[in-house]
Amino acid sequence: MYGEYEHTVDAKGRMNFPAKLREEFGEHFYICKSFTEKCLTVYTTESWEELKTSLKGKPSKVALPIERFLFGSACEAEPDKQGRIAIAPALRAYANITGEVVVVGLVDRAEIWDKAAWEEYTNSTPLEDIAGMAEELGEI
Repeated sequence: MYGEYEHTVDAKGRMNFPAKLREEFGEHFYICKSFTEKCLTVYTTESWEELKTSLKGKPSKVALPIERFLFGSACEAEPDKQGRIAIAPALRAYANITGEVVVVGLVDRAEIWDKAAWEEYTNSTPLEDIAGMAEELGEI
């Protein structure tokens, strides 16, 4: 999954989910808060199940806050015939999504960003920092 796709969220909290990503995500997927930024993360059913399984058996002192954060406001998404999905009000509030959004493909998942927040993020992350991180990971 890759690419950036711009869409608009309507007054009912619906948006057109990119056709290319719908092909890869299938007819059913999950949306929750992101751990790292004020955006939303979209998981395939398979990756969602892996996430749930990874938390099973972990000490509740650690797992419970994560479960509350992720699953407490998560929503299931099933695109309608027009390819639209509904995003729960709590998730839209968390990511400050009110109008224009950017959907970003990230290999095995995607993110949904408020367009202004995405532009601010991309403009505030120096290229040298990304190059340094890639080098640290041995990717350059």
